[in-house]
Amino acid sequence: MESTHAPETAIADLQVRLTYQEDDLSQLNLTVARQQQEIDSLRQELQRLRELIASQAQNGSSPAPAHESPPHY
Repeated sequence: MESTHAPETAIADLQVRLTYQEDDLSQLNLTVARQQQEIDSLRQELQRLRELIASQAQNGSSPAPAHESPPHY
């Protein structure tokens, strides 16, 4: 009986491992999809900023400093 029990146990162990691997793969796919969305969003933002800088360069204006002091200082 020992010889028939070992293959059944091995198969059950492999099935459990396969289930965990499928779950891990699913989680990795979700992570990659979210990262790709973030990359796409960042690329769009980068393109928008490049266009803004190019537009300001053509108009001869420079971006306003974030903490500009009023003129009377």
